[in-house]
Amino acid sequence: MTGEVDYRALFEHAADALVVFDPDTGEILDANERYCELLGYSADQVDGVTLSDVTADGWEWPASPDELVDRAREHGPTRIEWYHQHSDGTTFWTEVALSVVGSGDDETVCARVRDISDLKDSEREATLYETIVENVSDGVYVFDTDGTIEYVNPRIATVTGIERERWIGNTVRVFAEEGVASEEPVEQFQRAFEAFVESGDDRTQLDIESPSGIFDVIDIRLSAVRFGGELRKVVATVRDISERVEHQRRLAERTEQLAVLNRVVRHDIRNDMTVVLAWLEALEAHVDEGGRDALDRIERASEHVVELTEIARDHVDVVVGDGEIEPEPTDLTDALGTEIEKHRESYPDATFEVDGELPDARVAADGMLPSVFRNLLNNAVQHNDGPSPTVSVGAERDGDVVRVRVTDDGPGVPDSQKETIFGKGEKGLDSPGSGIGLYLVYCLVEGYGGDVWVEDRPDDTSGAVFVVELPVA
Repeated sequence: MTGEVDYRALFEHAADALVVFDPDTGEILDANERYCELLGYSADQVDGVTLSDVTADGWEWPASPDELVDRAREHGPTRIEWYHQHSDGTTFWTEVALSVVGSGDDETVCARVRDISDLKDSEREATLYETIVENVSDGVYVFDTDGTIEYVNPRIATVTGIERERWIGNTVRVFAEEGVASEEPVEQFQRAFEAFVESGDDRTQLDIESPSGIFDVIDIRLSAVRFGGELRKVVATVRDISERVEHQRRLAERTEQLAVLNRVVRHDIRNDMTVVLAWLEALEAHVDEGGRDALDRIERASEHVVELTEIARDHVDVVVGDGEIEPEPTDLTDALGTEIEKHRESYPDATFEVDGELPDARVAADGMLPSVFRNLLNNAVQHNDGPSPTVSVGAERDGDVVRVRVTDDGPGVPDSQKETIFGKGEKGLDSPGSGIGLYLVYCLVEGYGGDVWVEDRPDDTSGAVFVVELPVA
């Protein structure tokens, strides 16, 4: 009897969940404490529970229960994954080892049950990441620490035309051996790989040029995979950046050309036009009334050329400037007031009014802020088909922003153009302008962190209201 008590104690206190059931009816005959905890039953409640009660609804057995019992009877302990159901209705995966005990009428089945929910979650996560890696547009390699390739994703095989099996167990020298890259870029990568392994860094990036290879330039990102702090694998993602590098090269070339244009605009053209205007002024005393109109036209056209050089100069300054615009506190009243006065002198037939008092505010802008107002005021006059345009300028502070409104009495802006008028090259209706003035306004204001838009006049009269919103510095 002592032996029975000892075996019973082992059964009750086993670390694994143990259950005994009738192979014919599926009724649970006995279960230890761990099994009851796992399924959410007390020792009393488990009596009368069947295998169907602890099996997830709708789960398809890998084989019928009778077949599984037969396997265990003939071949010994049989392992399966079983989708169990807790007494509260939640489901979870288990690993079950089935063993047949006894024979004939005394035959029962003992099952050892282990919760493998965490393992299943890990498998699902691994499957998810495997699916992602297998289908990404970037090439992916997995290396061991001596540079031997253990995995490549399908993208590598597709781009290089080299089967995945050829890569596995080899190094990147496959590139040179298969003739898809020269020796130099291969050796460059091997040196970078060795340096990365020795560095202890978690990741690094390098660009490798291979003019005679599949791609002119590739971007490679190396990431360390560590277990217990020890480097075990290196993952390399590879991306073709040939087009991006070529675009950057063309952009740098274009920027240099714009810089040259900027110097020409700043000096040669502007200086020549200054001379032309001086000679026109000298000619006024020698031109009779019959030629006065022609002289005036020449003078206006010359002044317009000077204006265009100013716009072009400002535009090139924005494009060729060092990096992004860096706004700083800028006096709004000074910039706006100065441009209004200049336009009163430049356009004597136009009226420039200040609506109310300009706020004493400093806004986030830079030295190009006057160009914003200069182009808006030019636009208000040049797009006006009347003999004596009237332009009203007002500004107000609203919390953390200042809004400047430039109102004209011209033909207005159709609704169809309100969203596009600030686009590159837009000129509006019958505009004599260059098409870059408002685009320059948009670029500058956006760089300041502000906004610009056009509205109809609130009094339903002809004209437009250009609104510039700038953050307070």
